[in-house]
Amino acid sequence: MLSQRSWIDDTFCKRECIKFIPACGDIHRFEFFLSPPRCCCGRLVGEHTWLETGPFMSHWPGPQAVQEERWSVECHTQASATDAYGTIDFQDSADRNCHYVRVAVDTKAEALLQLMLREWQMERPKLLLTVHGGAENFPLPLKVRQAFSKGLITAAQSTGAWIFTDGINTGVSLYVGEAVKAYGTNGRRKRNAVGVTPWGVIDNHGDLIGRDVLRPYQPLRSPLSKTVCLNSLHSHFLLVDDGTLGKHGCQLGLRRKLERHIQLQKIHPRVNQGVPVVCVVVEGGPDIVSMVLDYVSSVPPVPVFVFEGSGRSADLLAFLHKQTAMDRCAVPLSSSTNYLYIYKTQITIFDSESEDQQEADCAILMATLKGTKSSPAEQLGTALAWDRADVANKHIQVYGQYWQVGSLEQAMLDALIMDRVGFVKLLIDNGMSMNRFLTVSRLEELYNTQQGPTDNFLHHLVEDVKQNHIPKGYRVSLIDVGQVIEYLIGGAYRSTYTRKHFRAYYNHLHTHCMVSDHGRVSGRLFCSSCTLHPPQSPNNSPSCKPVFHTAQPYKRKVSQQQSSKLGDSSLVVFNFNDLFVWAVLQRRQQMALFLWQHGEEAMVRATVACKLYRAMAHEAKQSNMDDTTAEQLKTYSLDFGQLAVDVLDNAFRQNERMAMKLLTSEMEAWSHFTCLQMAVSSRLRPFVSHSCTQMLLTDLWTGRLNMRKNSWFKIILSILMPPAILLLDFKSQADMSHVPQSQEALQFIWDTGRPEAAQEEGHTVTKVPKYSLRSLCLGDVLPLMSYLAFLMLFSYTVLVKMEDRPSTQEWLVIVYIVSTAVEKIREVFMSEPRKPSQKLKVWFGEYWNVSDFLAILLFLVGLALRWHSGSYRTAGRITYCLDIIFWYVRMLDLLAVNQHAGHYLTMITKMTSNMFYIVVMMAIVLLSFGVSRKAILSPDEAPSWSLLRDVVNQPYWMMFGEGYPDEIDACAEGKPCAPGAFLHPFLQAVYLFFQYLIMVNVLLALLNNVYFKMKSTSKKLWMYNRYRYIMTYQEKPWLPPPLVSLSHVTLCVTTIYRKHRGLSEKERDSCRLKLYLGREELKRLHEFEDRCVIAYFHKKKQDVLCSQIHRIRATAERAEEMGVVIGEVSERVHFIQDSLQVLDSQLGQLQVLSALAVDTLTLLSASDSLQQKEAHLGHCRPIAHSHHHSPNSCTLPHIDITPCHTPKAYHSTPPSLLWGLTSLTMEKNNLMRLAHTIPFTPAGEEVSVYSLEEVEAAGAESSVISWSPRGLSAVLQPLSSEGCLDGALRRAMRVLCTWAEGDILSVGCVYVVKAFQPKVIRTWQRVFHSDTPLQLCLREIQQQRAAQKLMHVFNQVKPENVPLSPRFLDVSLLHCHSDGQWLTIERNMLGDFRKYNNNTGEEITPCCGMEETLLAFSHWTYQYSCRELLVLDIQGVGSELTDPSVIRADDKRYSLTGDMVFGPANLGDTAIQSFVLKHTCNSCCKNLGLSGKRKELFRPPLGNDYVDCHATD
Repeated sequence: MLSQRSWIDDTFCKRECIKFIPACGDIHRFEFFLSPPRCCCGRLVGEHTWLETGPFMSHWPGPQAVQEERWSVECHTQASATDAYGTIDFQDSADRNCHYVRVAVDTKAEALLQLMLREWQMERPKLLLTVHGGAENFPLPLKVRQAFSKGLITAAQSTGAWIFTDGINTGVSLYVGEAVKAYGTNGRRKRNAVGVTPWGVIDNHGDLIGRDVLRPYQPLRSPLSKTVCLNSLHSHFLLVDDGTLGKHGCQLGLRRKLERHIQLQKIHPRVNQGVPVVCVVVEGGPDIVSMVLDYVSSVPPVPVFVFEGSGRSADLLAFLHKQTAMDRCAVPLSSSTNYLYIYKTQITIFDSESEDQQEADCAILMATLKGTKSSPAEQLGTALAWDRADVANKHIQVYGQYWQVGSLEQAMLDALIMDRVGFVKLLIDNGMSMNRFLTVSRLEELYNTQQGPTDNFLHHLVEDVKQNHIPKGYRVSLIDVGQVIEYLIGGAYRSTYTRKHFRAYYNHLHTHCMVSDHGRVSGRLFCSSCTLHPPQSPNNSPSCKPVFHTAQPYKRKVSQQQSSKLGDSSLVVFNFNDLFVWAVLQRRQQMALFLWQHGEEAMVRATVACKLYRAMAHEAKQSNMDDTTAEQLKTYSLDFGQLAVDVLDNAFRQNERMAMKLLTSEMEAWSHFTCLQMAVSSRLRPFVSHSCTQMLLTDLWTGRLNMRKNSWFKIILSILMPPAILLLDFKSQADMSHVPQSQEALQFIWDTGRPEAAQEEGHTVTKVPKYSLRSLCLGDVLPLMSYLAFLMLFSYTVLVKMEDRPSTQEWLVIVYIVSTAVEKIREVFMSEPRKPSQKLKVWFGEYWNVSDFLAILLFLVGLALRWHSGSYRTAGRITYCLDIIFWYVRMLDLLAVNQHAGHYLTMITKMTSNMFYIVVMMAIVLLSFGVSRKAILSPDEAPSWSLLRDVVNQPYWMMFGEGYPDEIDACAEGKPCAPGAFLHPFLQAVYLFFQYLIMVNVLLALLNNVYFKMKSTSKKLWMYNRYRYIMTYQEKPWLPPPLVSLSHVTLCVTTIYRKHRGLSEKERDSCRLKLYLGREELKRLHEFEDRCVIAYFHKKKQDVLCSQIHRIRATAERAEEMGVVIGEVSERVHFIQDSLQVLDSQLGQLQVLSALAVDTLTLLSASDSLQQKEAHLGHCRPIAHSHHHSPNSCTLPHIDITPCHTPKAYHSTPPSLLWGLTSLTMEKNNLMRLAHTIPFTPAGEEVSVYSLEEVEAAGAESSVISWSPRGLSAVLQPLSSEGCLDGALRRAMRVLCTWAEGDILSVGCVYVVKAFQPKVIRTWQRVFHSDTPLQLCLREIQQQRAAQKLMHVFNQVKPENVPLSPRFLDVSLLHCHSDGQWLTIERNMLGDFRKYNNNTGEEITPCCGMEETLLAFSHWTYQYSCRELLVLDIQGVGSELTDPSVIRADDKRYSLTGDMVFGPANLGDTAIQSFVLKHTCNSCCKNLGLSGKRKELFRPPLGNDYVDCHATD
């Protein structure tokens, strides 16, 4: 950190003005005390730093001198070490930290790039997108904005590009930030959006001053400020300082210089092209046009990408570009247009409205490739660095192009090294020949590449194989790779790279390259001519490189002499196998999956990859690497294992016999292994336990016998009575064509002809006689019976007395075991590995082979001892007794093949392996007790081996319940005992507690858990192990010991005969259990496998298309498209509405002005006569009465009612309503006079507001509520409602008070106006025949005032433990003059509107103190009013309530006569009865003393007499 800080301080500078030169406008008005002047840098005199050194007057020479000197950065600013760099912490969003640095305008581009790459750790750019456009905010059409945002970010993220903008929070930089937010990633290193911003225009840039600091920054500014804020969605900021303040444009020069320097950098270490730069234009002013001309005319040129429809300069450029695309002579062109015509190929216009327009990101990248004017090979390299195969496929057109020799091969090599799967597929699909591409040098270069996820893991494997340390920079050879492959696969596998013919060819190529280089040291091990084929003829000079077409691949000529000398020098039969193994060893999973789809033998390659990945995961775990690597490799192994199983399943469904042939056919390219062998070596259990594999194993085990009903009985009968063989059923030759034959079956083939002769004719080698000896001994019944006879004889030998000479039975046992030993030796020497050590390693890798080796060795030791007399013979007999254990245990292996007993044996094996650590812990506890027990009870023991037996003997049996009660208390009954013997009972109790109760139960629980866990998988494990069991008996001779010696003799004679006839090594080794196919049969098999792979991927693709996730994704994409269309329509609708609103507002202003003119003329004409003045005052209306409405005015539906001239006398009717027309005229005149005194005419509609006033009565404790003497005027502006405000009885809307008389309403506040629904008015017209809305409004207001008074009393009498004090809003009466409507008005409430109960008595379940208080209030009103009144329908926001329903028991009866006191929501007795039944008292009810009182039966009142119930309660 200190080195970084010192490097930045030494490298970057800031600029400060050192000489005051006033701006041109301030020279002639320099008045220091009245108007302080500003320097050309934009600062005041006092803001210059040199003011601290002395008076500034001495630094200003005067106006005359100033006029002769022009301010410049070079002459009038001074550079000093930068004082602002570090990290910005944007406060408007979480986790938005961005690097920044203040740099001088003349900073070197090399230093800036080093800062960005080394200090800021930015990834090297592969593309530079420099965005230019409008600096001020401008509207961008929705479709253009979406195309720009998605296209820019997609192009940047898919190619690893940098984005350059001005970095401010306005204009096009703001749109870039929004694009990053919508489509970008959260990581700063992935955003790479760099803002190049002038230091002097940043708002509060002084807050950023500090060296290597974390500065909080709030991107908010005053609308009147000329400064700008930084955009928080950028990742890095270069703050360019030229010493000015508040001036834009200084950053453009440094930004262009940095762009040119980045353009010179390499796009990738393997690609020689520089970083492409493209200019993206969105909107912009006049300077954008000149900037575009500068970009396209520079060397090298920078392509320009213009978004048409964004406005101003962008649309102008699009128009001019279209004009230049037409005939030049048809349109007169200006100078700028001439430049555009010349460089029109460098400019691309993107029209987002065009239907045939491609995606914006592809258009940007294609414009970049087109504008660079590079060759197709260079364009292919650029697209390769971007990893955009789609762009290369559409623009570069690989197929059909003419390429220089080696260009496509180099592109393929780069694509493989850079792990570009899409480009490898593109090149292969367009005619890339692997036979010509794959060379030894290229393959070794691939293995020695340092790019990709290698982590030198291959070098670790090479060190493990060589068992010594390899130096740094060691180049891995193909021979090393072959040794690594053999090490990972193990067993008898031999890689092609380690065989003799390849080693000879490899050394020949190495010698040839060394001679051709004449001693020069090359960077590569081999020259480029070291192909897989022999070197080209000297006549074909490589210096002259011809040009060829990709549809007709170029072929080098090979001399016949060299071809005959080297023979077939192909590295492998199938070229894709080498690349596939390379991808696996380099852990490039996606590349391996792609290469797996090409070439033949897909199933065996999947099993090979599974084995390699599994072995590599084991090596990574053994090498103490991170767990992530091992888990990743294990996951890769499972992926390829599943691929192998899926292909096998698909093949099995199509053709069972062909699928079985795929399992056992010999694969020459894979060390002559079979697919089944490789799957078993990979421990791919799902593959081996598949139905296809199990059917094949069953056919191998049963042979040609057709197993049907009573088959086992016929087999046993045939062994005992050979003529009964005719009763057995045998399968036909065609039915056994898929089954590989063992050694005995091939014996008959050698008599008729060699297998290669059959292969040359294209036939499968499966000729087997009908009565095969192996078939007759089905299931190895004869060896089993022989083994049982051997056990009986061996048991008899050890049970009877051993004589001096072996008995007949013993001699038979000796012959049997010796012949078995000879057979084991034959198995070792005839195994597939070549080296003896490898043969022994593979053979001893099998558990039963180790058991057999110990049994035979122990028997031979006993046999050698029994020939002696005395104790040696006794030792020999005891050795026999111990040895027979091994032979009896060997019976378990015979049972393992059985379908019913085999999985139990697998389960027992698993239990035994899992209980090892528990047994070790039990042994530790046993020894701890046994040693202490023996030492305490027997302190005088002499040294002997019996001590060990005594330590373990009794403690061991104690675990099984034997307590030895006689020995627990050694001092009982007065017996002499050793000192400390009293501790023995305690130690034994503790031991039995831990060992018997804890350890044994833990062991039982473990075994039980293993049992249930293995119960579901044991059968699969048995199926997997069944292969080994069957292969063990298939590879043995058909005669059992001791008759197996006959087979050994026959084998020796046959081997000598073959060697004498000069048969090939392949013929001598063809006795393996494999299926040997001819060329035609093998070709058909590979074609079948290819069809299965294609069908598998087609099915997989269909599953993906039919999956729920894909459907949801497709629906989301369609919904997104619909959203875009709806957004466009909505934007147009809003534009039309705004236009109409502006037009309507202008018309309204004209009407207001005309009304003012008319009223003014009327007043002037009536000034001479008092009579004219009175007439004017009686008939003139105020300004607000003009019959116009605001553009967005909205009134409630008109209700036709008779004007209220003389309302019905009622005790709550406002007195002003009785005044008649005279009072109304006076109010209108007053309003008009008031309107003339204000400077503007309020918008809205004039209304009169009447309110209830509370006046204290003289000499009384109560107060009198009366209406205000007259209505006060106000002007209300209707507002659009965000949600539905209507209820069941009334309609409501929000209004804004724009003017009010007095303080009746607050100007600028929002109110809610309510009117009754038309259906409610029609219903109540039968009761109130006239003025129905007025009567209903008066009762609603009276109802809310009654609830308000009750709430006031409730808040006074409630206890202190009820802290909440709700209240009801004030409601006033409103009269609308325009249509004569009567309404109510109240203050608008903000917040979550809740309803706690309704007028039918139903209530919510309270969950907080407020809800309990409001529900208790309803209960309290019922008790407080002696069960006559009940306040329900409580609703509102928080503690502010409105629209209650005051239920009166007898109000329902009076409603029919018009004497109803409260509103129409009163349900009377029904509501009260419902409340009594439904209300549940809460804690607040209990605090008020109301609990239980609601249970009293409701009794309707009999009369109007008031009963004082408070005293009785």
